[in-house]
Parts: sequence; C-alpha cells; structure tokens
Amino acid sequence: MTHPRTTPHQRLGTAVCLAALVLLGGCASLSEEQCRLADWRRIGTDDGAHGHAESRLAEHAEACAKIGIRPDAAQWRAGWDQGVWMYCTPQVGWREGLAGQGYQGVCRGRNEAAFVQAYEAGREIHRLQSRIDNAHREQQHLQRQLREAPNDKARQQLRERLRSLDWELSHLRRSLGLAELQSPRY
Repeated sequence: MTHPRTTPHQRLGTAVCLAALVLLGGCASLSEEQCRLADWRRIGTDDGAHGHAESRLAEHAEACAKIGIRPDAAQWRAGWDQGVWMYCTPQVGWREGLAGQGYQGVCRGRNEAAFVQAYEAGREIHRLQSRIDNAHREQQHLQRQLREAPNDKARQQLRERLRSLDWELSHLRRSLGLAELQSPRY
C-alpha cells in the first residue's frame, strides 16, 4: 500500500529500489519491505506461475520471521494454485526446457503429461545446443594450442582431436536439426 502523498515518481523509485534489493538480497525470498507490504495471494500466484514448489512458502516464512511477520498461508496457497495452473501448460514447459530450467514437479494433477512432453522436447534442444557450444569452445582452445604446439607429434595429436571434434559437431548438428523438426510448435 502506498502513502496517499507519494507521487508516481516516488513510487517508481521505491519499486526500482525494491527490485534492486531482491536482485542483490542474496538468499532471502523476500525483503523486509516486501514482507511488510505483502499481498500474499499475488505472491503465491507469482510463485506458482514461475514453477516454484509449495515449499516456497516456508522460504517466505523464514525471510519474514526476521521482522515478526507470518505469511497468510491460505491466501498464498490460493494464489499459488492459480499460478501453477498458468505454469502447467505445454507452452511454458517448452520455454522452460529450452532455457534449461529445472522442473520441480508442481504440475502433478495439473496437465503434467502435456507439460512434461513439451518440457522434455525443449530440454533436449537445450542439451544439444549446449553440447555444440561446448564443442565449439573446445575447438577454439585446441586451435590455439595447435598454433603454439612445440613439435610435430603434439600438432598431429591436436589435429586428430580436432578431426574427432569436427565429426562430433557434425553428428550433434544433425541431432539438433532432427530434434527441432520433431519438436512441437509453440
């Protein structure tokens, strides 16, 4: 709740400060100010919509206990349940998988099969892309070593590893292309 005499500019400044505190605040799930001003239903909805497990409420309780505030568990759970329904869609599963995010099992009983199918398809593409990126980094590292190799034997070993890496990259690219072709469209 804002003070009736605050200007929109002051409220914006407060919001920016709160966001910075959350980002810089470390392990606490909520800042002291967020605990004081908490709309527990909205916080629950946000937590559910981001796929946080129900144990997130305990994290909030721990963060707010430092200033003597207890979350309204009933309001938080009502919001969390609503948020989880927003989270448990194939589109969100796909996005989470592509981003390499973890899945905490919150969709049990809530469209989980469709969510997990899309999540796994996105996760496979993420996994293959990560392997390709790692192989490219290794390739660059080996090429630097090749330029600085002290003798022919060392250069030969590095070239063999580079050839092997080229084959691996070719295989990974084909696998990625196939995974993208077979993946659902969201």
